[in-house]
Amino acid sequence: MRATAYLLALGLLLPFWGLALLAWLGPFGWLGPALDALSAYAAVMLGFLGAVHWGVVLATTPAERALLVGDARHRLAWGALLVLAAWVAAMLPWAVLSLSLLFLLLVLSWQVDRRWLDNLPVGWSYQRLRRLFTLLAALALLTAIASWLRPMIPGVGA
Repeated sequence: MRATAYLLALGLLLPFWGLALLAWLGPFGWLGPALDALSAYAAVMLGFLGAVHWGVVLATTPAERALLVGDARHRLAWGALLVLAAWVAAMLPWAVLSLSLLFLLLVLSWQVDRRWLDNLPVGWSYQRLRRLFTLLAALALLTAIASWLRPMIPGVGA
């Protein structure tokens, strides 16, 4: 199960990096659509990460939940709030602002996961997988944000 989770998580990073690289290396006319697609994808992934908290609440007994940090209602509210915030960020008309806010939400959600999901009753570390996913996804978002410099770099973005 652990290997499957890692392979799937790494596969879910392909659109992050594919779209970020397309923004840098593709035809200049594709810059905007690539960044818009990346914003939409990042919002979907943040919704997925918020749903983890719903899964924890729904898949654990009250006794198991008592061992975890955070009240069940707060976990459910956080999951819903993260989805709504990501959706709003993805709908912003300026790609750099949208991606910047999505980057901040990704890092914030990781910090919440570090606090609330640290002692999940699983045989392998969700935190290790989450840290790797967050690091690589965040770097892709920063790469995409930096692609707005492309027109200012001589010889790039023609």
